[in-house]
Amino acid sequence: GNLSAYVKHGNHLVKGWLTPGAIQAIVTLSAEQRKASVSGGVAEIGVHHGRLFILLYLLGAMGEPAVAIDLFSHQDLNSDHSGAGDLERFKKNLRRHADTDRLVLYEGDSTKLDCQQFIDLGGGQLRMISIDGGHSPEVTAHDLYVSEGALANGGVIILDDCFNEAWPGVVDGVKQHFSSPRSIVPFGIGAGKTFFCHKVFAQRYAAVLRAMDPKAVTHDFLGSRVVCFTFRSRTLSAWISRVDASCLFRRIYHDAMSRWY
Repeated sequence: GNLSAYVKHGNHLVKGWLTPGAIQAIVTLSAEQRKASVSGGVAEIGVHHGRLFILLYLLGAMGEPAVAIDLFSHQDLNSDHSGAGDLERFKKNLRRHADTDRLVLYEGDSTKLDCQQFIDLGGGQLRMISIDGGHSPEVTAHDLYVSEGALANGGVIILDDCFNEAWPGVVDGVKQHFSSPRSIVPFGIGAGKTFFCHKVFAQRYAAVLRAMDPKAVTHDFLGSRVVCFTFRSRTLSAWISRVDASCLFRRIYHDAMSRWY
């Protein structure tokens, strides 16, 4: 189906940042939510050209809105230059890989949103929210706040770049948000993403991530146990086969050996 095609090939056609490990984690967590009868729309703050948003959209069911929040044409407000949303390109990408039937657009500054407005956009509480908007401490803390307030029971928040050395403001924003008691806890870190949910679901969702990576380790973060994974989707030889470049690899190897000897 569309989801399988997008996971295997389609996501590479959309400009943005999304690793195979993040895709696998999100798809697997969504399946676990279905097992737990968690329902609700999906959303992303900071859509860029839609690479991750399209994945969330394809994981949605009929009647589950998909909320896209981005500055889009208001890039003058993008003070830290984290991403460059393009509304027409985003819509074109979404139509190419899915449709726009369930799309709900919010073009503007996410910090102007409150929890109830976010819930209203989603037609109710949301089961999966990606945060990849402004990377300053203030914007990160606000986006976490409204996402927590709009999160369905059993919902998952996916935060980008929390441990990216290029964006230290994100972890500062996380610390700011968690400086007072919260209803959510972190349960996983890996593939450039940090995952949060309500405490009652944390062990269940952490087990899903742990099963993805036999070498996953567990550490403490913000007073909670989190699974830290370094998922790898394929070996080098499998990757070479996938891009149909094995003959090129052999030729390079042969030429190198010929020169050496």
